[in-house]
Amino acid sequence: MTFYTQWITMGLMLSSGCLMGMILDLYRILSRRFRFKGWVVSLVDLLYWTVAAGLVFSLLMWSNWGELRFYIFVAILAGWAIYHRWLSAKVSRGIEWGMGMVERTLQLFLRVLQMMIWMPILAIWNLLMNILSRILSLLRLILRLPLWMLAPAGRWLKRVGGRLFRPVVNILRRIRNWFP
Repeated sequence: MTFYTQWITMGLMLSSGCLMGMILDLYRILSRRFRFKGWVVSLVDLLYWTVAAGLVFSLLMWSNWGELRFYIFVAILAGWAIYHRWLSAKVSRGIEWGMGMVERTLQLFLRVLQMMIWMPILAIWNLLMNILSRILSLLRLILRLPLWMLAPAGRWLKRVGGRLFRPVVNILRRIRNWFP
């Protein structure tokens, strides 16, 4: 491995240590915001280390065809320490600001959806229910008049008809009970 390749590898490993620190800060902020519990913590930890290992391996393959030496581990740890010392607080504030912006944008989007779609649908539904209830009350009023006119005939049939007209009287009662 040439001296140039070693310096390229060292620089890439320093930057991958910084990037691993950023991803770790992102994970820390997300876990605090969403309060991960139980097996989700283990799953996200596994995801973090898989991404970190894939990052380091791909950079090693690109820079020096995967030769693993001691200074590579030192460079990764140094990159992480540099990030943690000088950049972690600023990047964490930036991540929290970005998450706040995403959160506010989603709230605005949901509010616009509510105002543009849900509220008109609700208003149309209420209007249709109001029209339907007025039509039903008018229909009850119209159908009460013939029932009111047939009520004396029903009482007369009950007295005169007895058992012969009882089914007709029962049907008229049922119809009358439909329209209180």
